[in-house]
Amino acid sequence: MKKGIFILLLLIASLSYSQTNHKGLLLERTVSNFGKVKFWMSRVDTFEVTNTSNKIIYILKQKQPLDFGVKIPKMGIAPGKTEVIEVIFKPKLKGKFSRKLKLYHSGALSPFFYEFKGDIVDFDSFSKIACPSFSSPGLKINEFEMKITIIDSINGQPIKNALVELSKGEDYKQFYSNKEGVVKRKSRIGLFFVYTEIKGYKSKSIEHYFNPIRKEITITLVPLEKTDSLAEIDIELKIKPVLSSRAEVITKDVFQYTSLDFPIKNDESIEFPVSKYVKNNIVFLIDVSSSMRGKDRLDLLKKSMIQLTYMLREIDKITIITYSDESQVALKTKSAKNKEEIVKVINSLKALGSTFGGKAIRKAYKILDSEFLIEGNNQIILATDGGFNGLGRSEGQLKRLVKRKSNKKLHFSTLAFGNNKRGKELINQLSIEGGGIYRYIKTEEDASSKLNLMIMEQSFFE
Repeated sequence: MKKGIFILLLLIASLSYSQTNHKGLLLERTVSNFGKVKFWMSRVDTFEVTNTSNKIIYILKQKQPLDFGVKIPKMGIAPGKTEVIEVIFKPKLKGKFSRKLKLYHSGALSPFFYEFKGDIVDFDSFSKIACPSFSSPGLKINEFEMKITIIDSINGQPIKNALVELSKGEDYKQFYSNKEGVVKRKSRIGLFFVYTEIKGYKSKSIEHYFNPIRKEITITLVPLEKTDSLAEIDIELKIKPVLSSRAEVITKDVFQYTSLDFPIKNDESIEFPVSKYVKNNIVFLIDVSSSMRGKDRLDLLKKSMIQLTYMLREIDKITIITYSDESQVALKTKSAKNKEEIVKVINSLKALGSTFGGKAIRKAYKILDSEFLIEGNNQIILATDGGFNGLGRSEGQLKRLVKRKSNKKLHFSTLAFGNNKRGKELINQLSIEGGGIYRYIKTEEDASSKLNLMIMEQSFFE
């Protein structure tokens, strides 16, 4: 009974997340999920609509509820063209909410819906001042100048040229401190993670809520001991590939496919024989939020996964779960012999929406546990640029979760993409707690080898 309910929930999540074609109008997505929000502040949310019919489609004007603001395309949407609908949701009460915005278009008599979900812990004290409005286009969102000062913890002197990364949800920006150790920039109200690093000091990540009152912070960095000269600040340098004797059997032939399109074969890989490597139960947990768009992120991920798919054997099992606003099972657990089906799912992955990775990780563990191999390598492989929206203070809880699961032989590895420094630091920590391996995929060469090497190392017979 429980299994049936779980499958039903997965189906519902899939339907709410996936693209929907409503009478010739293709909706990019149908949900904005904010998760738990400590300081609620309304914002403009956008979603694309594409005309898949052979006639011009008009989004119809209509009176909306008071807690919604809507801006629709002024002109009709020509066949094959894409336009953007902008929405502001302005809730009045704290607590959980699930509100559907009803919209009509000229190609149908029935409406289509866009849903807003979340849980408001409290409203931001400046939320009314900063609330955006389509009716007052000249109104600027309240901005102020934030100031971040970086100093040496021993002598109190300013540190120049320190990298300062400001991240909010999955969005991040990077700056460098001036000769006074200061970074100044215009900012909007909100909770930010501030990650700081420079050679010769221990990197640091803090959480700070910036507003016109709390607009300045000072960050102290601790110098590294001279004996720590081998310690690297950059997370991708700190965790280097380990090429032990386990990987000596690897040949270049394993990694010969670098294109997303190649002939599918079901031959067992001679470089990955059953006699030397245990069975694999792998759940790929893939971030398909909008921050993963780009050749250095989702495109490289696809190449890595296709390389691995070609190498894996009939005895190995693969599951693919994707997440952004919602999580869904893109590929139910399959033997790796189904290479054509697996590659088709990989090639179909697209990036859109926000990032809510916490719940997706828990879903991945349920599937990994249900397919557990007693004499095998059971692991989740999280692939992301590291931008987790809606985590914040629950990161500690997430680390404890992956550690508990690791003690039960359910391991957690991570693949990092893009340039999000704090994001890479976080998922590296998760891989350590989860008894797995961290790899940074930066180039096509990395994509053609690192994931394969990681699996071979983890599934080698001791």
